[in-house]
Amino acid sequence: RPEAPGARWLLSPSAERGGGDEETRLREELGVAHRLTSDFGMDQLVWNHISARLGDGAILITPGDRMYHEIGPADLLKSSGNVTADIIHAAVYSARPDVKAVVHLHTPSAVAVSCLEEPFVCLAQHGAAFHGRVAFHDWEGISDDADECVRISAAVKGDFNVLLMRNHGFCAFGASVAEAWVLAFYFEKSCETQMLALQTGQALRKPGEDVLAHASKQAYLPGFRAGDSEWAALERLAKCTRRVGAGVGAGAEEGPAMC
Repeated sequence: RPEAPGARWLLSPSAERGGGDEETRLREELGVAHRLTSDFGMDQLVWNHISARLGDGAILITPGDRMYHEIGPADLLKSSGNVTADIIHAAVYSARPDVKAVVHLHTPSAVAVSCLEEPFVCLAQHGAAFHGRVAFHDWEGISDDADECVRISAAVKGDFNVLLMRNHGFCAFGASVAEAWVLAFYFEKSCETQMLALQTGQALRKPGEDVLAHASKQAYLPGFRAGDSEWAALERLAKCTRRVGAGVGAGAEEGPAMC
């Protein structure tokens, strides 16, 4: 029977009900995360990686040979075969037992901010979750040196949710695929705000430390923590089949889950 458009990445009935074994569930969530990354224009051809850690320590990760809109649950690998991905993701997981998912991207605004002498600055409400939680790592070229794994691990130890890799990109990480992906989305948006503000040529109006500390705590309250309120709606969006390259909100292809 011919496969329906988009069927390779649609959620299974058990996943929609919150059931299924851990690996099945994580594969479904990673499939959604890859589709969303494509939909929101956050991908870079076949490059960059999104991963999740299983209870036995194994890691499911982007295959590295497909465009992001093509990647579904069955495409996730337990080894990407990409030394760069293995070094970066392994470094975060080894240093942070609380982290269950990592999103590594080269989005335009985040890369631009990574090239500034004063890199990330929390300027607006949607960046509050990152106040005091951004770690930094200098660019060392393509991450193919196992020694860099040690340096990345040292950088992310602590209460961080993002690693800004100077002149390179960033990693967002969280206790779930939902949290890591939504943090990645808002980090790119926060970097976009910073770059737009800088382009005006005016002095930046930086929030005071008191309000930043307060807002940072609020960003982790139930319902406001990244992924708590957004993920179910994002899963519904990922289930919609659209024309390849048409982006969010475009016309749908013929298929079983049109929107």
